[in-house]
Amino acid sequence: MSAVAASAVAASAGPVAGGLLAASDWRRGQSPAVLLAWPAGLRLLPRTGPVRTGPVRTGPVRTGPVRTGPVPTGPVPTGPVYGERRRLDPLGTLLVLLGTGCLTTTCVEAADRGYGAPATLGFLAVDLVMGASAVAHVRRHPDPAMDPALFRTRAFTAATLGLRSYFLAYAAPILAATPLFTGAWGRSSARAGLAVTPWPLTVLVVSMLSGRIVRAPGERTTAVVGGLCFAAGPVWWLLPAGGDGAHYAVGFIPGLVLTGVGAGLYQPVMFSAAGLLPARQLSLGSGVLMMSRQGGSALGVAALVVITGGAARPGLDALRAGWVFTAVTAALAAVAGAAVRTGVRADPGESGDPARTRYGTIDVPVPAA
Repeated sequence: MSAVAASAVAASAGPVAGGLLAASDWRRGQSPAVLLAWPAGLRLLPRTGPVRTGPVRTGPVRTGPVRTGPVPTGPVPTGPVYGERRRLDPLGTLLVLLGTGCLTTTCVEAADRGYGAPATLGFLAVDLVMGASAVAHVRRHPDPAMDPALFRTRAFTAATLGLRSYFLAYAAPILAATPLFTGAWGRSSARAGLAVTPWPLTVLVVSMLSGRIVRAPGERTTAVVGGLCFAAGPVWWLLPAGGDGAHYAVGFIPGLVLTGVGAGLYQPVMFSAAGLLPARQLSLGSGVLMMSRQGGSALGVAALVVITGGAARPGLDALRAGWVFTAVTAALAAVAGAAVRTGVRADPGESGDPARTRYGTIDVPVPAA
């Protein structure tokens, strides 16, 4: 869970860094970050080899007296884990990206061009074609970018839908914070970035304790509480003092803390649902969850643009409507979290016994002795 928690902290710290960069020169701030991340990935990420599989040789089981004696100890040889190499699916990936991009463009352009404009309807038509084509493609491809077999695991399906709904909610308050502080409250970009600092600080603290927190009530309860906490943040902002800059400490900071608690609890549990899949689908499942995250964020921004009418400086009433949208989608994410249950789905023959052992917060099946 540590990597997911670090991702949650980084995403929540984005508005702070963005506000500071906007106050100076944002063009100079992004390139060095990318250039530093690239060599760090090459240096820190583990190397793995190709995957190979083959038929399991079986034969009669020999029985007899068990010889006992001292158990030799020493270093355990390690190396890359081998299994089956999957084929690439560039066409499926392109269809999913085009479908998400066209839907996002439809929402953004509709605010300026109108919902009945030819360009808006054209993007919507392309989106429908891309979506239908993607569904037909993944049903035929031997190794599709989004394998329908993944969704036979109910908990993984709930996690995918929950993360999509959660990041719909997650992107909206991040984007709305800037026009609220710089427009309605008249603060500078730097002060606007610093004003949301309680959010990433809360995520940092909760993420450091997330392992212990999850072990106490369990994954399902943690996910539900996380989603409800995130929904409670914008509800707090809807209170009479929530939109008044003079009441920032009382009207806005508690909402930032609640959303920070929600982010620190919800994301690690839902992303770890990839561990519920069989081993051969683990990597693909992680990619699908990340795709759900990115697609949800993009659509969340597009939805806020539609709600605010595409105004560069939306008024407080439009921002309140965005908070309602955030609260509703976060509550739906909490409902999805209630469907995530502990346990790993194993295909027949993948484990010799339903006995399980626990690593972190994921139950992993182990073969019988």
